[in-house]
Amino acid sequence: MHETAGPNGPDDASTGLGFNELLLGAVITFMVVSLALAGVFYLRPGEHLEIPEVQPVVRVAAEPDFPIGASRLVRWGDRPILVVRQTDERFLAVQGTAPIDGCLLQWEPDALRIVSPCSYVVYDVDGSAVAGLSTQPLQRYPVFVRDGIVYVARS
Repeated sequence: MHETAGPNGPDDASTGLGFNELLLGAVITFMVVSLALAGVFYLRPGEHLEIPEVQPVVRVAAEPDFPIGASRLVRWGDRPILVVRQTDERFLAVQGTAPIDGCLLQWEPDALRIVSPCSYVVYDVDGSAVAGLSTQPLQRYPVFVRDGIVYVARS
């Protein structure tokens, strides 16, 4: 039997990491990365994790970015909502589709009315049908401003 000895003795030839050491290192690395990701998701704002259907409000826009007479169509899950800024302090929010055909509604600021371009139903600023083949009013939503941001709340 011929035994080769290194400078520090006969067992110096096995300096590589074994399977158990590599597995332990991989498990520790996985745990550290998982904890770091959990910390990032906990500390970051949760907009990307929100479920629109269960949220109490939906953000429309910053007040300075929403001029008087303008309208915005926002989505609350699969429901479009038409939001109109009538005056400096008065906002209107109604369902964004016509009840009879599901067509997206449009705000006409010169006439102060909401129109369905598909069925030609005209609604006033309160969401009541005033012309066309429908008498069904639009569903309204409360609107409020907090810290300069316009929000629509559940009805």
